Amino acid sequence: MEDNKAHILYVDDERQNLVSFKASFRHHYQVSIAQGGNEALQILDEAEGISLIISDQRMPQMSGVEFLEQVQAKHPEAVRMIMTGYSDIEAVIQAINKGKIYYYITKPWNLDELKMIIDKALDSFRLQQENQVLHAEKALLELKNAKQERENIRSRFEALKNQVNPHFLFNSLNALSTLVHEDADLAESFILKLTRIYRYVLDLNDRTLIPLEDELGFIDNYLFLQQIRFGNNLRLYRQVDREALRKKVPPLSLQLLVENAIKHNVISAENALTIELRVEEGDVLLVKNNLQKRLRKVESTGLGLKNLRSRYQLISDRMPEFVEEKDAYLARIPLL
Repeated sequence: MEDNKAHILYVDDERQNLVSFKASFRHHYQVSIAQGGNEALQILDEAEGISLIISDQRMPQMSGVEFLEQVQAKHPEAVRMIMTGYSDIEAVIQAINKGKIYYYITKPWNLDELKMIIDKALDSFRLQQENQVLHAEKALLELKNAKQERENIRSRFEALKNQVNPHFLFNSLNALSTLVHEDADLAESFILKLTRIYRYVLDLNDRTLIPLEDELGFIDNYLFLQQIRFGNNLRLYRQVDREALRKKVPPLSLQLLVENAIKHNVISAENALTIELRVEEGDVLLVKNNLQKRLRKVESTGLGLKNLRSRYQLISDRMPEFVEEKDAYLARIPLL
C-alpha cells in the first residue's frame, strides 16, 4: 500500500537522474522528485509526511548545500542527505555544518548500498518521531499532573475556606454557646465533631482520591453540626453497601453537594430537607434532595460544581452529572 511506504524526495537538476532514481526505488518507497532546489522547496511546502530528502550537490541556481540549509530551517524534522563526487569534500563539510545532513553519498551510487543507507536513515527518522511522541506524552502528563495538583490545592483551599467562613463559624459557635449552658455532654460532642471536621480537611494533603467510607464519616460529623441548628428538619438517609465503601471519590465532593442542598433550600418544620445517599448500578453514588428553593436566591458562583467536574476530568473518563427535576435535585458522582 502506497500509504504505508515512507515518503522520500530526490532532488537533481538532470531529468535522467530523476527518472532513474524513481524507477529504482518506487517499489520500496513513495518517491517524489524535483528538478532543482526551488521546485523541491515548493513540494516540501505543499506535501505532508516527507521523511527523507536526498539532494545532488552540483546544481545550477541553488547548490545542494544551499538547498539543504533552507530545508534545515523550514523542515528540520526530515532526514537530509547529499550526493557528491569523491573530489567534492568541501561541499560535504559545508553540508554537515550548514545543512545538518545525516549522510553523504558518493557518485556513482550502488542500488543495494543506497537502499541500505536509506533504510537506516528511515529507521533513524522513525526512532526520532517516536522519541518526539514520547517527549510530547511526557510533557502532557507533566502538564496534567501539574494541573491536577493545582486543582487539588484549589479544591483544598476552597473547602477550607468554606469550612472556616465567618457564617459557618458564627452559626457553629453560637450553637455551641447555647449548648454549653443547656447540655454539657452534647456541647462536648459538638466540639469533638467540629475538631474532626477541621482535622479531616487539614489531613487531606495532596490526596486525589479518598475512600467513600472516610468521606461519609466526614459527612456524619458535618451533618451533626448542622442538625444542632436545624434539628429533625434536616434528614439524611443512606443506603451504601460495604463493597461501595471501599471505592473512592475526590475529597470533599460529598460535602460540596450536601452544603449546596442546605444553602439553596428552605429548611423548616413545614418544609423538612431530606438528603438521600444511594448507590446505583454498583459504581455511581446518587446524592438526592427534595427541591424547595429559597424565595430569596442565594448568591452562587457555580465554582464548586465546576471544580468537581475538573477534578474528575483529570483522573477519570467518567464525569459527574447534575440534574434538576421538578421537585428534586440529583447529583450522580462516579465511584472509582
